[in-house]
Amino acid sequence: VAFCPSEYGLMIAVAGSDDLGIITTLSRREASGGGAPGGNQPWQVRSFPAHQGGVSSLSWAPSKTAATMATGPAVGRAVAVAPCRLASCGADGVVSIWHCELRAVEWRKQHELTADTFNGLPRDVAWRPNIGLPCSQVAACTDEGAVAVWVQDMDGQPWRLQSCWNMSGDARRLTWSRSGCLLAVSIGDSSSCVFREGRAGAWEKVSSLDQ
Repeated sequence: VAFCPSEYGLMIAVAGSDDLGIITTLSRREASGGGAPGGNQPWQVRSFPAHQGGVSSLSWAPSKTAATMATGPAVGRAVAVAPCRLASCGADGVVSIWHCELRAVEWRKQHELTADTFNGLPRDVAWRPNIGLPCSQVAACTDEGAVAVWVQDMDGQPWRLQSCWNMSGDARRLTWSRSGCLLAVSIGDSSSCVFREGRAGAWEKVSSLDQ
């Protein structure tokens, strides 16, 4: 379960782990008159089938765009908030990107992220924080120890695999540092590793945290 970035309003996404593999979003519009978010407004509930066999994880895309770093005349032309998107993974072995039209709160699948070297069932997915660069990046890991990072150079362009490597064990969870410079991966019950992006998009291990 995860709240969306505040720029999209009040919305929660819930991953269903049962065989139906449904993602449900609950949203509330801001109360008129400047009251607390949601106020007494009813929740809008939308559900859609995402991963047959169950959803393992979901992650909201950051709301920032290249406008964050724009200067001069470019500021007026830049879009201030990125499209509302979700990444998810599940028992069907697929990592998916979903897009939401906020006015209707309707979700549709934009992309499926795959790679021949991305073996096993996906355990976790995490969208890289964005400080205002035009590209998007998503990381995912599997029970066979595969860790992959996909990149989309600009919104609307195809996603491509940037890097994929294998850990010695069950890669269960991953998380980005707040700035997006570091990626931490937990392996099994007692081990974690921290990676940093190197030259040409390769990811280098900078730390190992063993119990």
